[in-house]
Amino acid sequence: MRDGRFFRIRRVFELVRPYKKNYIAVILLHMVAIASRMAWPKVSQILVDDVIGNNQIAKLYWVLGLMLGLGVLRNVIFVVRCYIAELMGQGAICELKFKLFRHLQRLPFSFYDEHRVGEIMSRLTGDIDGLRHMITMGWVQVMEMALFFVGATVLMVFINWQVTLLILLVMPFLGILAYRYDRKVKPVYADIREQNAQLNTRVQENFSGVRVVKAFAREAHEIQTFDVENDEVLRRNLSAVHIWSRFNPIIDFLGGLPTIILMLAGTLFALAAPERMSLGNLVAMNGYLWMICDPLRNISWLVNMVQQSLTSSEKIFYYLDMGVTIKDKPDAAAPDEMRGHVQFENVSFRYGDELVLEHVSFDVPPGRTLAVMGATGCGKTSIVNLLPRFYECCGGSVRVDGVDVKDYPLQTLRRAIGNVMQETFLFSETLENNIAFGRPALTHEEVCAATAVAQGADFIGQMERGYESPVGERGLGLSGGQKQRVAIARALAIRPKILILDDATSAVDMETEYAIQQNLKEALEQTTKIIIAHRISSVKDADEIIVLEAGRVAERGTHQFLLAQKGMYWQMFREQYSDYEALGGGGLA
Repeated sequence: MRDGRFFRIRRVFELVRPYKKNYIAVILLHMVAIASRMAWPKVSQILVDDVIGNNQIAKLYWVLGLMLGLGVLRNVIFVVRCYIAELMGQGAICELKFKLFRHLQRLPFSFYDEHRVGEIMSRLTGDIDGLRHMITMGWVQVMEMALFFVGATVLMVFINWQVTLLILLVMPFLGILAYRYDRKVKPVYADIREQNAQLNTRVQENFSGVRVVKAFAREAHEIQTFDVENDEVLRRNLSAVHIWSRFNPIIDFLGGLPTIILMLAGTLFALAAPERMSLGNLVAMNGYLWMICDPLRNISWLVNMVQQSLTSSEKIFYYLDMGVTIKDKPDAAAPDEMRGHVQFENVSFRYGDELVLEHVSFDVPPGRTLAVMGATGCGKTSIVNLLPRFYECCGGSVRVDGVDVKDYPLQTLRRAIGNVMQETFLFSETLENNIAFGRPALTHEEVCAATAVAQGADFIGQMERGYESPVGERGLGLSGGQKQRVAIARALAIRPKILILDDATSAVDMETEYAIQQNLKEALEQTTKIIIAHRISSVKDADEIIVLEAGRVAERGTHQFLLAQKGMYWQMFREQYSDYEALGGGGLA
């Protein structure tokens, strides 16, 4: 099965495929180290039987020299092997982080709607780190245990197969215990990883919203919530420890039984038939026995390590296996020039099971302005999310210059659209870097020009470091209106063919908003503009205004036309300008 354990193990080790030479070198070095270790009991046998038993003192010096050489060789190999394995493992982990991050960048908005930032961060950090030990040294230790067990068993058979057979009688019981331990501990480690992700999410959300927490004096509540989540992590870890404490003593006891069996059976053999079991043979078998017992005693640790790594890999591969649903078609071709003619033809959009837009149609020629109004949740933002293909419509078509947006390369389409989103986000960079985010090659003069159109030059000029002023996390240190003006400048800096303003001036005063609108008219005469707003002042000069109600176009027309209809738009106007009648239909009308 593709989702089975062995499939995941194979995928984990595919990560080191680019480091095949390192991998082979580690295996070869490890085999030499194991061979040198396995030679040690044989040398001990010669020391006991020949040097001591037969008084061959001449052999003492070369036996001791051989022991010294084997010890030095083993330690040198250990250092080199660890370095190469770590080099390979760290490289593979670095590549995996890059691969996962790159894949996450390609996933659509819907993925981030369903997965919280703290959870994603947990996958990129904790889960990947959970794989690191397995990739660097874990597999070496597993291979070492297997080779020692097999090699030592074979050598013991050659010395005395009867005693070896008695020792091996313990193995089935250990195998059953290891299997049961694995079955018990597997779901617990999965729960631990999930709870760690939950805790990370709680911490991330708290620190991101720490000002809201303090504003509402909810520190005690947040501390209590963290304490509950943290205690749950503790509880699940203790569950794993409890399972381990039940199985490990039995495993350790069974792992020690072979020594007792060897001492009993080996001594009896040595006394009854010295020609079949010399004292040196007993010493050698004892040395080989430790190579068998160590893996047996460490079997619970081995299961823990493998299970934790597989649990981590399951979460990582879950993300990596998510298909990129919004991507370029194989035959997508970039046009020589984009004019910005936007058409929605009978467009419907469903978010989950909810129908958000239903049969929406409009046409915005190049250089014209469309305004979209309506109550909260009526689908305004969904319209502008379909244009750059943040989401896909489920019916109808969205076209730019007569071409379905699905037929454009994503980067070409999105680089032609300047997007000022409803939630203003700024990076922890300088103001200039934030404004030039879409076009890093912009000159300082071009940055200043875009800022001037967005009415941001004055407040930036008053800052001590001007455009080099650092922006705190998520725009900390700037007012809401200042952040919106920086965001508008960022959108203008890419010289868009289509400009989307999603409630982009809600935090600026009316005078500044009017100045921005006039600047946009002059500087972006050839740019198509789609404005989403709640203020009548933001939309009254648009070439066409559409009013949405429950995902459908309820009204459409110019400002004057819609006022004359005395429908929804007129009602919004009355609510915002209660002195309309006193003005005699003048003013904004």
